[in-house]
Amino acid sequence: MLRCLRRGAVFGALVIAVGFLVSTPLSVGTAAPKARKPIIVKMSEFTMKPSLPFVAAGKVTFTAKNVGTMKHEMVVVRVQPGAQLPTKADGSVDEAAIPKTDKRGEVEHVKPKRSGKLTTKLAPGDYVLFCNIVNKRAGTTYVHYARGMHSTFTAG
Repeated sequence: MLRCLRRGAVFGALVIAVGFLVSTPLSVGTAAPKARKPIIVKMSEFTMKPSLPFVAAGKVTFTAKNVGTMKHEMVVVRVQPGAQLPTKADGSVDEAAIPKTDKRGEVEHVKPKRSGKLTTKLAPGDYVLFCNIVNKRAGTTYVHYARGMHSTFTAG
């Protein structure tokens, strides 16, 4: 009789488990694709800080936020690992010397406390974000790139 009760309990547990599995919808392969988050790039005197050091290759949206007190820009260029960007005598980047195929776009003339967006397609590789503004303020010339306003990141 005890053996019969044990079999009944096991059978009852199996019935409950199978009923649960049948009534629970399966989500394998039906999940909605994840939306890509924009990369927030904070620009200030004289730093450029992306919110992520690595992004998935493909369509990427950058939001360039100027949290500084001067006008800035964000230029996105693909580079070979370890390569330096070509510069002019004043220390700014010589954008004309960069191959057109390596230029991914830019957000120009972002005023303080403002932002701009750039959506571009990135192939796997290394990239540099930089500000290439050269301006004078109170008799001092500021070459933003030469003062360190650049950052690297990777798409893969």
